[in-house]
Amino acid sequence: MAVSSAADERARRRRAFVMTSTPFVAMALIVALMATLVWLADRREREEAGEALIRDALWVEQALRFQIEAARDGIERLAFDMSAGPTDDERVAARLRTLLTSHPEIGAVEWRDEAGAIRVAVPPDGGALHGDDGAGLPPRGFGVPRRVGAAAVADLTIPVFDHDLRVGRLTAHFDLARLLALHVPWWISQNSHVALVDRDGADYAHKSASVPATGALRHDLSFDPPLPGVTLSLVAHGGGSNFTRNVLGAGILGLTGVAVASLVGAMRHWRRRLAAERSLEEAQALRRAMEESLTIGMRARDLDDRIIYVNPAFCRMVGWSAEEIVGRTPPLPYWLPDLVEETLARHHTLAHAALEPISFETRFRRRDGTVFDVLVYEAPLIDASGRHRGWMGSIIDVTDRKRAEERERLQNETLARTGRLISLGEMASTISHELNQPLAAIASYAGGCLHLVRSGRPSQDLVGALEKLEAQAQRAGQVIRRVHDFVRKREPAFAVVDLVELTEALAGFAALDARKSRTEIVVDAPPQAVRVVGDRILLEQVLLNLMRNGIEAMAASGQKTRRLEVTIDEHGEEAGGAATVTIADRGCGIPTEIAERLFSPFFSTKPEGMGMGLSICRSIVERHQGRLEFAAREGGGTVFVVMLPLAEKGPTA
Repeated sequence: MAVSSAADERARRRRAFVMTSTPFVAMALIVALMATLVWLADRREREEAGEALIRDALWVEQALRFQIEAARDGIERLAFDMSAGPTDDERVAARLRTLLTSHPEIGAVEWRDEAGAIRVAVPPDGGALHGDDGAGLPPRGFGVPRRVGAAAVADLTIPVFDHDLRVGRLTAHFDLARLLALHVPWWISQNSHVALVDRDGADYAHKSASVPATGALRHDLSFDPPLPGVTLSLVAHGGGSNFTRNVLGAGILGLTGVAVASLVGAMRHWRRRLAAERSLEEAQALRRAMEESLTIGMRARDLDDRIIYVNPAFCRMVGWSAEEIVGRTPPLPYWLPDLVEETLARHHTLAHAALEPISFETRFRRRDGTVFDVLVYEAPLIDASGRHRGWMGSIIDVTDRKRAEERERLQNETLARTGRLISLGEMASTISHELNQPLAAIASYAGGCLHLVRSGRPSQDLVGALEKLEAQAQRAGQVIRRVHDFVRKREPAFAVVDLVELTEALAGFAALDARKSRTEIVVDAPPQAVRVVGDRILLEQVLLNLMRNGIEAMAASGQKTRRLEVTIDEHGEEAGGAATVTIADRGCGIPTEIAERLFSPFFSTKPEGMGMGLSICRSIVERHQGRLEFAAREGGGTVFVVMLPLAEKGPTA
């Protein structure tokens, strides 16, 4: 009996312990469950906030890269147009102003020649944005951003070529703060602190609605390329977690019941998910609208040459839909059969070359069979983790441009032929004028001789008439021989020539052309004669050509005050016994890149020129044992100097 009572007591105690401990165990389980739920919710919230931050960072990166690449394409197209033919400063300045209007993130643009001197700067008062002499600028592409006061500037340099000769460079100064202000949406800056930072973590520029909290979530993306050493950083304005709020809310909700807490948590989670989905849909709609608005064809392919993306502009360009192109491998339907091997070889070379953007021209075929020319820019396709995933190509239809270039080339050839015909006509007119008088005299004397013969007059009168006829015939022959001598480069007829009298006479003759362009010709000559030995006609050709060149240079420069200064000097034996004629203008000057070719045959800086004037002038001066030189004039313009030996040391016939 006693044993039974003890067993019952132990059973009762066990039941009491279970009854009393069950609520504590249940509470402990509830607390543990709530703690687990809070911890999971906190981790999930961190993950979602991190994913949203990454999405914003990728969107901002794509938007900024798109704007930079669009501006870069515009500058490269301008550099290409400048390389295709002669371009004056005013036209370049107009194109640069248009470029700044289209891309306001560019603070200033400048065109420098190969020596580093600025030819055109827009705006001209860009101040420190233009930098110094350009020595610190990169040879091509973007340089490391520099700080100009409180602003940060990234310099983009594009070289300009004349055929294969580099003649200068275009430099665009991107204002990084303006780039962020214009192209980072307000809804991203409201949620995150967006900044471009250097390698040390210091901000180049930023856009933010408030200062980010300590310990907030952060996501960095390399922005190199296009900007060397630059990182795009997004920092969330809120903290990385709402842990305290979630714990307090979970405690209150836990006291009111697991069901209510679960319901509230599910509702909050659903709202966050719905907001994230709505944000994602808006971002996708914006990106889709951007893709639809592009006029440049975009085509992406993976490392196996499989097409993974095409935009609508590319589909319109080739005539095939995206479903018919995406997923296909070479050969692709828009390739020309004749260019398949060449294209495959280019893909092979690109796959084994350095990961750098390249450009090339080729031809594509539309669905209807028409062939068109395209300019392709291939750039490495790098994902968010920095892995090379393939190649992104930008395709531009350049058929109309190439047709325009071909029309311009044919027009230039026609103009050149017309110029040669005009020169031939001028020469024929000169010869005709020179021969008119002797031929008229020959006809007159021949008629007189016939009259004397028919009238039976004395033979002495006939002899005199025949002698005069012979003299006129010899005169006509001399004109023809002088033309032959010029063509065959025979020795000129040297005689003593007064340079003072010759130059003053030529200045009066050239004044007719000078008055048309409102140019004043001033001759500074010594009172005494300065005599040299030479062919007067050839020396007239040299000096008149140099004077006309100076007048045309000042007319082309657009200066209001135009003054051509001609100076004659005589140097004694200590200077070699020489006479000099200096012709100085205030024109545009001669760029250093063409100075070495200035006297080359068929080289001309004038669109209508044949490139023989200065070459012939130097040959004439050297035949007179002299020298023809030129130099830049202080204050702008050019100085040509003709040096000839004085009469005592001149050449003889």
